[in-house]
Amino acid sequence: MPEGLQVLNFYNQDLGGTTAVALTPGTGDSATFFNVPQGSVAWLGECWAVDSASVAEIYLTASRFHDQVFGIRGSIPAGTSFAPSGASTKIFGIGIDQPIYPSDVLTVSAIGADNDKVNVTIVAYYADIPGIAARMISYEECKSRGWNQVGIKTTLTPGSGNWGTGVALNAADNRLHANTDYAVLGFNAQAPLSAVGLTGIDTGNLRTGGPVLASSEHDENMFVDFARAYEAALIPVINSNNAGSTFLYAAGVGNSAVEVDVMLVELDRRPAGF
Repeated sequence: MPEGLQVLNFYNQDLGGTTAVALTPGTGDSATFFNVPQGSVAWLGECWAVDSASVAEIYLTASRFHDQVFGIRGSIPAGTSFAPSGASTKIFGIGIDQPIYPSDVLTVSAIGADNDKVNVTIVAYYADIPGIAARMISYEECKSRGWNQVGIKTTLTPGSGNWGTGVALNAADNRLHANTDYAVLGFNAQAPLSAVGLTGIDTGNLRTGGPVLASSEHDENMFVDFARAYEAALIPVINSNNAGSTFLYAAGVGNSAVEVDVMLVELDRRPAGF
């Protein structure tokens, strides 16, 4: 059963003031959940949101959620009230998750000040995604196999709400050892991004990731936290030979380039005796 974590980006660059506005899925994302086998476990694991300037409300509805009026409703503060500004706020997190159902359609809406920009980031967990052959390991396996840690520098530019252009993992920093497996722990960033996604052959071409807050309490161990929370193999493993075809994407309310370090740990290089 191939497990998977999928990061989804929904955005709008011009809210309508007093009227709720539907958000658009990012390029490559779909509001329709995967058609997984009936009875397999699938959840909305986390939801985060950010408004560029003012307070806002977020609504998530689907046919089998609590109701069709507001569904999962959450309030977010103005993104400018944070330091650094633009950090996402958690609407709900891992623990008491929202079940999702095969081929159901998610609607994400927001209401906020006119002309405001908003992004909503969703992390979906699937216990079984047919056709996805991602390489992932558990926290325990990562801990037992990991040795040298390394941060690989990238520069990512959001696409004004949408996902920006993909950047290869080795585009600016090609220091990974040849033909070596690395576990992806998380990210460090110089400024917040509503979402950072990683995709390539080793992720089964599934975009996986989450919000980056420019906070050391969250970002650098993002995948480790997912794996521990679900007690599942959810830490991506990338082989260095695939670095050139492994791409990172960023989304956010702005479009300024942000330096992001991908935090990895080299696997199976542990010296004898350790």
